[in-house]
Amino acid sequence: MPTTPLLKVDSIEAGYGPINVLKGVSLTVNSGEIVTLIGANGAGKTTTLMCLAGIVPLRRGEIQLSGRGLTDVPAHALPGLGLALVPEGRKIFPRLTVLENLELGAFSRSDRELAPDFDRVFSLFPVLKERRRQAGGTLSGGEQQMLAISRALMSRPKMLLMDEPSMGVAPLLVEKIFETICELNRSGLTVLLVEQNAHLALKVANRAYVIETGSITIEDQAARLLEDPRVQEAYLGDI
Repeated sequence: MPTTPLLKVDSIEAGYGPINVLKGVSLTVNSGEIVTLIGANGAGKTTTLMCLAGIVPLRRGEIQLSGRGLTDVPAHALPGLGLALVPEGRKIFPRLTVLENLELGAFSRSDRELAPDFDRVFSLFPVLKERRRQAGGTLSGGEQQMLAISRALMSRPKMLLMDEPSMGVAPLLVEKIFETICELNRSGLTVLLVEQNAHLALKVANRAYVIETGSITIEDQAARLLEDPRVQEAYLGDI
């Protein structure tokens, strides 16, 4: 008997003003997977995640999480249902301390037993523990990305939406962040990943979708797409 996907996106359309950016995007993410969405700048990757996070309204189509429709669920309620976004550009609160940023990540929770969650994120990213009293804006780009991931984890999500985690991050810290994504996935967290470094994204993902001008054009196992000549020519360059 087939398993219901954790996330199901069915023929969604969305855009800004008169422009329709997404033109019937459909995809699924099963529990325990890392699925990546790759494509050129402006193809609709971030808009897809913004729709899933409730920030950009749908014009048509449906989104389901664990079989529950999300169309009428406001963005602030989604973390309470198990869906958390790590946004493009990190969007931390620069004047708040690391600890305060993390506390805000748990705003949707009814309990306030945060100590185990602090221990978890500080174990993943020890530098955040060292800098816990610092303002978020004083951190490096890579440290801010770690903070953005950790803030999302404070809501104890079932699924993490990640938008360009390598953007503006030093190569050494990119490696650390992607090792952590894999570690989180091994612990049971499901991930939908949008990433400018298509080669890196395909190496860590189980499955992948290619989006072009607002439509999904290719879907396959990530390992197969690494070997696909169309994907290599368009997105991988010399690897």
